[in-house]
Amino acid sequence: MFRPQNTFLNTVLRLQVITSKKLIIISLLALFYSIISNPVLADVTSQHQLIDAIESNPKSLDAAVRRGKDRASLCSHCHGIDGNSKRNYIPNLAAQNPKYLINQFDQFATGKRKNYVMTQLAETISHEDRAYLAIYFSQQEAKSFTLNPDNEKRLGKILTQASTETGKAGFQAKCQMCHGNEAQGWQQLPRLAGQPASYLSKTLLKFKKQHRDRPNSPMVSIAAELSEKEINDISAYLSLLE
Repeated sequence: MFRPQNTFLNTVLRLQVITSKKLIIISLLALFYSIISNPVLADVTSQHQLIDAIESNPKSLDAAVRRGKDRASLCSHCHGIDGNSKRNYIPNLAAQNPKYLINQFDQFATGKRKNYVMTQLAETISHEDRAYLAIYFSQQEAKSFTLNPDNEKRLGKILTQASTETGKAGFQAKCQMCHGNEAQGWQQLPRLAGQPASYLSKTLLKFKKQHRDRPNSPMVSIAAELSEKEINDISAYLSLLE
């Protein structure tokens, strides 16, 4: 029986014993194209394994970042060329976990998440470009917000009127177990640190109200227990983390 997942892992193991750096790069690229071109392998799990393979080799990682930067213009109008959002209600992609980004591409493409712009993009972008973009944005520096009178309009009322101390306590009680002590996330769980407060608040409210844009998520039951004030406080606290 053909087992694409085992074939992929065996290939990666063989790559680890090749001594020539050039051969490693060539082999990884060949592996990449074989996965992308094969519909049996072009699924989320295989893309996760591909990201692991690219990240394990510095030269392959550099090449993937360069290719991702070339394609980042597709996202720059809303998310910024370096992945730091230009709008309060749009998430940062900078420093986000690449496997999480791959998952979101898939959810938009399959209709599990609904957003007109992102659905159109995800349906047309190749698996190859998804991986390049996820790698590129994961390597960018996330820029957290800072509180001062000059940027009140950019930060929004949620951040300037919320209690970050209360938000910290709420995060530690409800979010820290999955998203980490500093809200960095890991693997397929998203980084929340430095995200715009308005985006976080809006997203948590969607979970709380079981909005059709965010169905079947474990966050639904967690957000249901939060008041709107708690949501705003947690969102404000997270937006200030680096």
